[in-house]
Amino acid sequence: MNFFRTSQQSCINLSEIPSTENSLYFALLRQWFRECDKSHRCNRKALFWPTRVIFVGGPDSIELELWETKLKQRELSNADGYTALSHCWGNPTDEEKQRFCTTRENYERRLKRFSMNDLPKTFKDAIRVTRELGKQYLWIDALCIIQPMQEEEDSDWKREAGRMADVFGRAYCTFAASSAKSWKEGFLERESTPCYVQAQQKYSRRWKYICDDVNDFENDVDAGPINQRAWVLQERVLSRRTIHFTKRYTYWECGQGVWCENLKRLQR
Repeated sequence: MNFFRTSQQSCINLSEIPSTENSLYFALLRQWFRECDKSHRCNRKALFWPTRVIFVGGPDSIELELWETKLKQRELSNADGYTALSHCWGNPTDEEKQRFCTTRENYERRLKRFSMNDLPKTFKDAIRVTRELGKQYLWIDALCIIQPMQEEEDSDWKREAGRMADVFGRAYCTFAASSAKSWKEGFLERESTPCYVQAQQKYSRRWKYICDDVNDFENDVDAGPINQRAWVLQERVLSRRTIHFTKRYTYWECGQGVWCENLKRLQR
């Protein structure tokens, strides 16, 4: 960081908004949750569990488990919910669907154990954020719904599709991969990292923050690739709290408004 003294006797700190590899970035996400839990009513609903969730394990583990929640009631009894991922699939090939999705062929194996290395980047990023928030359970459609292959019956998908209102409406939080056009892109990498200025008057304890780049929620989120999906309106409207991950900024949206990571509250 670069500090210098201005003619008005103010202290100026030139820095960058923390990158997604920086612990301060995830500290901000956790602070958003603490503030919402403390001051808002966004998370005050009865606990709900989807038919299946992914147990993400510890921070350094590459092993995951697919859990049938009815069979894991004892383990889930003290948990405070799950996160959910809203994302674009893109146009995966049949081979990619076989590899990444939960299917009838790999279902029993995934109930025992499977590897993060067998997942696309967007799913890996969702697992990382879930762990950074101190949570252990994650819902992703491609993993938690048995996906039909070719001419197979899609009975599980039809049954689970009817539960989407509860899955997103009662998740602890939804992660929206707003800029990613497919599940292979991920959502934690940035095109650039905006800079900001911290300015403090000589006799004041208060800091002011001025960013060198203007946030644009309408273009970053509303016009993002994810909002071209037919299902996204339901996922976004029903979710009580959403973190929108874009190529420029990360945004928090809940019942009390929208905030950008540059510490601005947006007018909508």
